[in-house]
Amino acid sequence: MLTSLHPELDQLGFGLVAVGNGTPLMAKSFKGDFSFTGDIYVDQKKEVYKALGCNRGALYCLNMKALKAIKSTSSEGFSQGKTQGDSLQLGGTFIISLKEGILFEHVEQFAGDHVDTNELMTVARQIASGSLKE
Repeated sequence: MLTSLHPELDQLGFGLVAVGNGTPLMAKSFKGDFSFTGDIYVDQKKEVYKALGCNRGALYCLNMKALKAIKSTSSEGFSQGKTQGDSLQLGGTFIISLKEGILFEHVEQFAGDHVDTNELMTVARQIASGSLKE
């Protein structure tokens, strides 16, 4: 999903980075399986996840919202690929500035809680143009 946004993100001056909690071999597999075009890093100790406040646990992965998301994406023809790494670790989507810190965050609240890409791109465009309203 985010890979399709990579050309515009790049044009706006943003990098696309994924952080996984599996092994380097799993990261390489992910990059190939999903045609991920950004940089990918491995954080097996999950320090980045903790620092960004990402959720972990069965309650986040096995609840009604997660089941609805699975049903919705399945009906659209998507399916869960092979889970690698910590299957109970949720992630998020962030825009992080080295100078200003986190400028946008979407911390997943349940499995399948994906970022609203329209909102993400609106913020990215505002940051790039210098018109971000806090």
